[in-house]
Amino acid sequence: MAPRSRTGSRPSREERRAQLLEAAVDAIRTIGPNASMEQLAAQGGVTKPILYRHFGDREGLGRAIGDHYATVLMNRLATPLESEAPRDLLWRTVDTYLEFLEDEPQLYTFLTSGGGVRPDLEEAGAIVEAVAREVAVRIGDQLRAQGLDAGGAEPFAHGIVGMVHQAGDWWIRNRTMSRHALTTYLTTLLWSGFEGIARGAGADPAVISGTHLH
Repeated sequence: MAPRSRTGSRPSREERRAQLLEAAVDAIRTIGPNASMEQLAAQGGVTKPILYRHFGDREGLGRAIGDHYATVLMNRLATPLESEAPRDLLWRTVDTYLEFLEDEPQLYTFLTSGGGVRPDLEEAGAIVEAVAREVAVRIGDQLRAQGLDAGGAEPFAHGIVGMVHQAGDWWIRNRTMSRHALTTYLTTLLWSGFEGIARGAGADPAVISGTHLH
């Protein structure tokens, strides 16, 4: 029997889908990224056909999980930043992404392996794309605030997020250093790139450090 919603009535299709998604995530955390659809369905108290009815197939479930955690990650990044200097903001953005990998290793592996079905299908792409869009906005704002060309904001953002994603993928599989150390290494490399942009445009790189992103 389907659980009741908060109002006491039977849950809507959207509410039931959210419940099944949460149950599937719990199963992946407990059993691992290769949990079968039968196991994922059992965690939600349903049969496999019902899970298919809501998500289509295993890849559809992976896409739904990726979309959900893209929203979760963006909410983490949306903390008020009025008093945060740009380099500190960059450090925190990198660290927030790596923190997600560290907190959810089983889920991350499930997403980056295409739900355990097709290794070439990255359901984590929704997360990477969402972060890249947000970073592009912030880079564009920063460059315009300094009177610099903001045309490269989107490729810069996708390059940055792609690098952090690949480095994070290596790190989560090897763990040869702390998250803090990796965040610091990546921030140092990325920040030198921003300083290079400023120098190339004839601006003082030190000015960037005194400008806040909003």
